[in-house]
Amino acid sequence: MFGELTATTAAGRELVSLAEGHLDTLTERAARHDRDNTFVADNFADLRDSGVLSACAPARHGGLGVDSLLDVLVAVSRLARGCGSTAICANMHMASVWAQVRRWERAEAAGDRARVAQLDAILEALGGSDLIMAGASTEPGASWNAALTEAVHKGDEYVITGRKTFVTNSAVADSFNVAVRVADPEGGWRHAEAVVLAGTPGLTVLGDWDAMGMRGSGSHSILLEDCVVPADRVTIGGPFGPPTSEDLIRSCAINFPLLGASLGIAEAAWQLAVEHATRTPRQPGRTAPAHHPSVQREIATMELDLAATRGVLERSGRLVDALFAADPAQRSEGAVRDVVRGWQLAKLHANRTAVSTVDRAMTICGGASFSSRHPLSRLYRDARAGGFMQPFGPLDGYPFIGRVALGLDPFAD
Repeated sequence: MFGELTATTAAGRELVSLAEGHLDTLTERAARHDRDNTFVADNFADLRDSGVLSACAPARHGGLGVDSLLDVLVAVSRLARGCGSTAICANMHMASVWAQVRRWERAEAAGDRARVAQLDAILEALGGSDLIMAGASTEPGASWNAALTEAVHKGDEYVITGRKTFVTNSAVADSFNVAVRVADPEGGWRHAEAVVLAGTPGLTVLGDWDAMGMRGSGSHSILLEDCVVPADRVTIGGPFGPPTSEDLIRSCAINFPLLGASLGIAEAAWQLAVEHATRTPRQPGRTAPAHHPSVQREIATMELDLAATRGVLERSGRLVDALFAADPAQRSEGAVRDVVRGWQLAKLHANRTAVSTVDRAMTICGGASFSSRHPLSRLYRDARAGGFMQPFGPLDGYPFIGRVALGLDPFAD
């Protein structure tokens, strides 16, 4: 495809090649999973077998050692050309593996041998694709960085109670990274993350996912009722309040490559529009839609939007990768906010381009695309999901960008 994004590292290029190898199968199965509202278990099994899911694990643990989040985004975009649901499922796992590797590196640098050994065991399972991870952060009535789900400290354990929504991969996850709050001995609350294993008494996957789009993602709600987890599986963070630089960085690691799903959906819609426009008309004497100036203009507009989206994604991705490659001690609050501003610019642009590109493709393809069985109908519904993915949604993203650009505190209110 002309102008498509490419990976920046050798390991990333191998990952992208593996992802591209699944395109035909993903495309073939996407309509069935969308229609039946079933988790893309067959696709996930294929990604596990090919090494896509373990790509971010170190080579010593059986992975490819992919360390560029931009490269992960490119791979996610390729998967999304075939199936948006599979793309976001793969991202949530791959990015979680990437985050585990960074934790291992921090523990190694700090000389924390017990933590290194613990993370080594996790990475060994991830590298062999023996462990599937799901992130559980979103919940009704709470902002993205202020969980209502509570973990109560009791001896050498924590007892967790709460409910999470939009838990992608919950249908097959072996381990849930659950955002919780814990009581601060000095008053108030502190952020924390608890690792809750599937099968833990009190953990229930509700099987309630029935959304407009991304229907194959298995993003069910989970209920936690007095779930007991060992204290060493709970990582305590900072006090509640405005998001810190570390909060923003942690969220960026998981959510930045997710933007590849919006790009891939838009690219798939463009491809369908071009195929329709260049098809020989069934009625004798008529010319193909490609010869109509109005169609040419729509295609050109789609090309312009795709080119701009790829540009802002690549630029933002390089800034994100540079941020994570830098010495943590050198990350100023201003520098972090600038990188996050770039990420949010890319997010808003990619989300908007996905919707508008599918809309233009439907205009070109005509009434047939209004049928729920037409691939553009699925792509349009999947594209709409991007704007609801946190952080941030449009209502928060625009003010964040504007405030940072104006030198204001984005969280002053």
